Amino acid sequence: MRLDQFQEALQSLSPIQFEQFAADVIRKSGRFSEVRLESGPVDHGIDIAAVELDPLLARPRRWVFQVKKTRVVGLDVARYMQAISLHAQREGSTQVVLVAAGSISAAAREFFNRSDIQIWDAQKLAELATPEVLASWFGTTPTPVLSDTTTSDKAAAFGAGLDTTVPGDDDWISYQRLVADILEFLFCPPLELPQYELSDADQRNRRDVIFENPRGDGFWGQVRDDYAAHYVVVDAKNYGKPITKRPVLDIAHYLKPYGCGMFALLVSRKGPSRSAAHAAREQWIGGRKMIVHVSDANLKEMLDIKARGGAADEVLRRQIADFRMSL
Repeated sequence: MRLDQFQEALQSLSPIQFEQFAADVIRKSGRFSEVRLESGPVDHGIDIAAVELDPLLARPRRWVFQVKKTRVVGLDVARYMQAISLHAQREGSTQVVLVAAGSISAAAREFFNRSDIQIWDAQKLAELATPEVLASWFGTTPTPVLSDTTTSDKAAAFGAGLDTTVPGDDDWISYQRLVADILEFLFCPPLELPQYELSDADQRNRRDVIFENPRGDGFWGQVRDDYAAHYVVVDAKNYGKPITKRPVLDIAHYLKPYGCGMFALLVSRKGPSRSAAHAAREQWIGGRKMIVHVSDANLKEMLDIKARGGAADEVLRRQIADFRMSL
């Protein structure tokens, strides 16, 4: 089983089943004793409790686990975990762990890096799960989960490409093609391969890249339905500063319900300025045109999620949700 297949298998479990799976992984790891699922009316955010078996410890160490069945863990969950940790430490030295079926957002991972809370995401669970546990839960032959080194190596190479491409007019073509290659790596399939530098009939509105979005399920199927996005329009700006509202207005001219649709990705090195963010807001409110800003940081986060076997489109889903809930 590959890592991406393992993560999809985790997503197929119900929240209760995922808690039970996590408990099985902890029990069969050989590292803990007294592993139990917490099901009381007041569990203080603790789903699983265990005691560490380590002869080097002066006394047994308590571990508590919060289990989250979600594709991406955001900063809100990270802050919730901090509250769980503060309460757990009142009962003595305790290791707090977040067990997540999916990936961890960049903001949440940075938050956890500043704390003593451990993260067990899909990649960590794949390392801990014995072949027997995998076979009992997913009906697979008893073999370990294999990391896709080709995918992780390619994601790392794209991240390095972003770091070495210089912002500015001289490298705009390189940045445009790099962005197209990254999005192809992240989203094709289900999106079709990109078409480059297309213009509309009167040659006035040129976009850098267009991806056809055939009907399907999941995030891109929802985008097609919600925003008439039969095609995904992409514009890449290699500016050294946050973009202004002008690129937003330029790409908005090309979004038509009878043409490519009403959805676009506006990719830039530093993301939007305040005026660009406001312009995107106006385009949505006034014309139902959904223009999603994507920065280099967003691209790197999606590459990291892809390398870990996760669903990179969850970054875009979260940005759209945050945008719409802010209105």
